[in-house]
Amino acid sequence: FTFLKGRFIGVIKFCSLSAMCINPDHKLRDNGAEISTRHEKLGRQIVVESTHSAKERNTKYDLLLFLGPALFAFFTPIYPIFIIGCARILSTRTMLSLHYMCVDKDNYDNKLSSKQLKREKDDYLVGTMLHMYAQIALQIIFPGMFFTDNSAIYSCAVYTFWSHVLVVEPLYYVAHRWLHFPQNMKAMHGFHHLSIKTLPSTSLVQNFHEHFVYIATFGPAFLLPFLISGKQHWAVVGAYLVIFDAVNAYGHMNIRINNWLFNSKWSPLRYLFYTPEFHLGHHAYFRANYALFMPFWDFAFGTHREYKKKEDTTLPSDQQ
Repeated sequence: FTFLKGRFIGVIKFCSLSAMCINPDHKLRDNGAEISTRHEKLGRQIVVESTHSAKERNTKYDLLLFLGPALFAFFTPIYPIFIIGCARILSTRTMLSLHYMCVDKDNYDNKLSSKQLKREKDDYLVGTMLHMYAQIALQIIFPGMFFTDNSAIYSCAVYTFWSHVLVVEPLYYVAHRWLHFPQNMKAMHGFHHLSIKTLPSTSLVQNFHEHFVYIATFGPAFLLPFLISGKQHWAVVGAYLVIFDAVNAYGHMNIRINNWLFNSKWSPLRYLFYTPEFHLGHHAYFRANYALFMPFWDFAFGTHREYKKKEDTTLPSDQQ
C-alpha cells in the first residue's frame, strides 16, 4: 500500500509541474486527478500519458549494455565506438568532479535532494550508450562517414563546426520550443525539468524517447559534412560529441559568470556563447532562453529573459 501510495503521489506532483511549466493559468482540481488547462477552456481536452513520472530506471544491466556493441565486431570496427563512448564518460565525470571540487563541495550550497541526485546518477549515461548503438547503425550504412582518410580530418572539423553553428543551433531552438508544448512536456521534456537547480549531469538526463529527438537534432553536425563533401572521420565525430558534452555540462553548472564579455549588451559573446545563468533562467522560467549554446536565437525571436543567480550569503562550511 505504501508503495502504491508513493507512486500515485509522484504522478500527481508531476502533473502539477507539467501544467505549471506550460500554462500559468492551470488549476489543479481538489481530487488531484485532473488538470484543467486552456485546452479544456476551449472545449478540447488532451490527455497525454506520462512515460516517466512514477518510474525508476533499472541500472542493473548498464555494464552489459555498454559492452553490447562488441557483439557487432564482425560487421564494423568497434574501436571508434568505445573510444568515443569512454571519452564522453570521462568528460562528464571530469566536469562533475570539477563542479564538486570548485563550485559546490559536498552539495553544501545548492542542497540538492537525494531524489534528484539518484535520478541523475541513474540516467546520465543513457544517452551516451544509446548513441553508441546509433553509431553502429551509421557505420554499417555509411562507412565513409567515419573512416575517411586521416588527411581530411581538418576539413571535416571545419565543416562540422559550421554545420553546428548554421544548422544545429537554429534547429535545436525550434525543437526545444516544440518540446515545451504541453503534450511533449508531459510525455518527454518534463523529466529534464524536474531538476530546477542543475548539475553538470543534468545536461544528459532526458526521457528515453527524447534522446531520439536529439539524435535527429544534433546529427546534422556531422551528417551534413559527409553529404556535402563525401568525407567525415570518426575522430571528428568523437571530438564534437566530447566538446558538446563538456559545453553542455558547463551550462548546467549553476554558477555566476560576472564578466562584461558575457554580460555587456555591446559584447558579441553575450549573443554568441551562453553562460550557466542563461540556462538557469530557462530552468527557472520554463518559457524563455530556449537556445542551445548561442543566445542569439532567443534575442532574435524575443524569448530571451534576463536571469541573475542570487548571491550566496551563507558562511563557508568550515566557518559554520
